[in-house]
Amino acid sequence: MMPDNSTQTTLLMPAQSRAARALLGWSQSELARRASVAISTVADFERGQRSPVPNNLEALKLAFEK
Repeated sequence: MMPDNSTQTTLLMPAQSRAARALLGWSQSELARRASVAISTVADFERGQRSPVPNNLEALKLAFEK
């Protein structure tokens, strides 16, 4: 039986966020705008100071995927 992929969480690590922003030429404020999250959410996450709530982490990931 195949695992249910809808229950799996795809992680986004702080270093991946910084690298993705660099590749796209985005500032932290641009990522925050595109993900509809606070700039402090992006900054604190990328510094490793806190993990965003799941819906904000998903919003960051989706902003990169778009």
